[in-house]
Amino acid sequence: MRVLKIELEGVTTSFRYPHLLTGRQPSYPLPPPATLYGHIASVLGDYPAPDSFRFAYTFTHQGSVDDYEHTWLIERDERKAKKGQPAPNITAGLSPTLRQVLFRPRLTLYLDTPHLDEWQAAFRSPTYPVALGRSQDLAAYTGVELVTLEERQTGYLEHTLLPWDWRPLVSLGQGVLMPRLIDPENRQRVVWARYVALTHRVFLPMHGESGREAQWVRIEPESRTVWVDPHTEERQERQRALIWHTLNGEDSEALHVPA
Repeated sequence: MRVLKIELEGVTTSFRYPHLLTGRQPSYPLPPPATLYGHIASVLGDYPAPDSFRFAYTFTHQGSVDDYEHTWLIERDERKAKKGQPAPNITAGLSPTLRQVLFRPRLTLYLDTPHLDEWQAAFRSPTYPVALGRSQDLAAYTGVELVTLEERQTGYLEHTLLPWDWRPLVSLGQGVLMPRLIDPENRQRVVWARYVALTHRVFLPMHGESGREAQWVRIEPESRTVWVDPHTEERQERQRALIWHTLNGEDSEALHVPA
């Protein structure tokens, strides 16, 4: 299976929880799908059709810190004009905000699309400045290449997003509600979805294997195959398996069950 593999590194990033408007602003542990959609659009110069690709990724950082950020709160001013002066139309107030910032982020993004060659060229010469998260979180691509994945019976999963139906299969990971898709034509229309944010490493078991329960995905060894990146590090004689997602809610099966 041929896919596009992009490696990105930055200095800082932050993925804000949209429903928190005041007080400390925590960051999601992993980038939401809607964030990746916007990132891809900034590379291409326009939003691709949500059903024109699927994606998988891993994301790590070297720690987090809370930082003060100045936020300007702007609202309409209803006051009447004073004699001889124009009427004010807006007021703006400065609000210091405590925001969680992730340090030294690193993203490895895999894209499966019919437009592999076109998208590879775009990532090598992006339309807009490369940023991940906030507009000030500038980043750089350290690798853009086409790779061939291999179908195997086992692998490991780490620092990635899992579909919500994986919740009973893994002991590790944080349940999160994330924006899956923000309508480019109406940014008030947001599609939400539940996921498991896996920030550890777990292994797909082979027959007869045992160990600490938290290490293993609770699934029958004979019931599946997975797509694996053969260029990743080996861990317990395994390499990184990919979990595919889409933006339209029809997530592809991460585990391929033989007919």
